Amino acid sequence: MLASALVLGAAGSAHCIGMCGPIALAVPSPGRGVGARLRSTLLLNSGRLFTYALLGAAIGTFGHGLRLVGLQQVVSIGAGVVLLLSVLLPDLVHRLAPGGPLAMGIARLRGKLAHNLRRTAPEALFLTGVLNGLLPCGLLYAALLGASTNATAADGALFMLFFGLGTWPALIALRMGGGMIGPNARVWLRKASPVLVSVVAVLMILRGLELGIPYVSPGAVVVPAEVTVCH
Repeated sequence: MLASALVLGAAGSAHCIGMCGPIALAVPSPGRGVGARLRSTLLLNSGRLFTYALLGAAIGTFGHGLRLVGLQQVVSIGAGVVLLLSVLLPDLVHRLAPGGPLAMGIARLRGKLAHNLRRTAPEALFLTGVLNGLLPCGLLYAALLGASTNATAADGALFMLFFGLGTWPALIALRMGGGMIGPNARVWLRKASPVLVSVVAVLMILRGLELGIPYVSPGAVVVPAEVTVCH
């Protein structure tokens, strides 16, 4: 599943450029050289990765509970269906935007992020990345659904870590110089993204169906019954 997480992150690169790209470009560099810009870029993305890992650990713990009650495979199928819907009905997530207290909390988070964008100290850059990782994102929600199919907090954190790493190449290239992602590459990303996301969705559904296909859809784990020995 780690490969699926990496592919999902890479497949969503076009989405990430549109959502997180403006934030990445708005963060000032602490120096004029390429090295200073690269260090600030790595700090920014490391903060986002840190948030993803924490969210993955939390959702992985939830996934462990689902396994105990026998619902983990249902969630895996549901996550795949949601991913497919995000491709077929891309406006669905926007229609389900949170409101009320949650919306107010998101607004405060955006305010703190905007305030922190003016700071260039290493800890400030890392914090900006942390806050960026908390902003609402349909692709992030889909990844968290995938992480919830893991059995432990460590597995969930690792899933989200690989998902975040999949988004790195495009966002790092964008911040280091928009010219590194040419028009042809952007067109390819937009075309490839829904296809790759659909592949990951199908893999999640197959995994939940437990068809006995090695590596793709393993069968259900059979726990041997306890043997009672009479003396």
